[in-house]
Amino acid sequence: MDNHIYPKAKDLIALFLILMIFMIGMGIFVGVFQFIPGVSITPTIQSIQNLVGYTLSLLATIWYAARKSKRQHPDTFSLDFNAFPLWLIPVLLLSTLAMTVAMERLSSLIPMPDSVARFFEGLFRKDIYSIIMFSIAAPILEETLCRGIVLKGLLQNYSPRKAIIYSAIFFALIHLNPWQSIPAFFAALFLGWVYYKTKSVIPGMIIHAVNNSTAVALMFLPKEQQDYLSWLGMPAYIALCIISVIVFIASIMLMQKRLSWYQK
Repeated sequence: MDNHIYPKAKDLIALFLILMIFMIGMGIFVGVFQFIPGVSITPTIQSIQNLVGYTLSLLATIWYAARKSKRQHPDTFSLDFNAFPLWLIPVLLLSTLAMTVAMERLSSLIPMPDSVARFFEGLFRKDIYSIIMFSIAAPILEETLCRGIVLKGLLQNYSPRKAIIYSAIFFALIHLNPWQSIPAFFAALFLGWVYYKTKSVIPGMIIHAVNNSTAVALMFLPKEQQDYLSWLGMPAYIALCIISVIVFIASIMLMQKRLSWYQK
């Protein structure tokens, strides 16, 4: 019997495929309504379908991974919704907002074809259901899976550095496209480090929610102003980048110092 803590790096391949199977299956399930005679598929209905399909596929994957982990080690299994020091909340808010400035440029490293841009525009429809999916459902479900199960298991099988990198690769892959995967990888390094320091998925949910909500808010602006550079202009954007780097580094240093004491 294999006594390792689930998952190891090789298990992430199977978990990724399981997630894809659930996503395709749920997509087919919610998509059949388009073929029912007399049913009109409005943009609102499509947003609801996206939310339901995404939520059910992530919940099914979490159930699968949690079941695997709990079966191997039933006495120690938990999803780590643990308490953490409240002073961390404003630090997380500031550091995440600073991080979003650099993340925006990462996603533009690879030019996005017009067809892909139109696909993303269609996926987010500027309604309450899309906001819930990106700003609430994604932070809760993805952090539960990627940090509460995946990274927690990896940390018990590998050094913290390797575990955080492996989990970041998995987090990048589940976004399925390079325009989201590149910034997702670097964000996951920060998310993983915060989880390692706090042993709680809740700080990661805060980071994830702030990051996604910032992107959602920008999408409500006119198309030509949906990035910081177009919105602010070059001089103000450069100043913002400098301030953001300083804030992010200062936040990391503060968390490193105080969370090390908190862990003890």
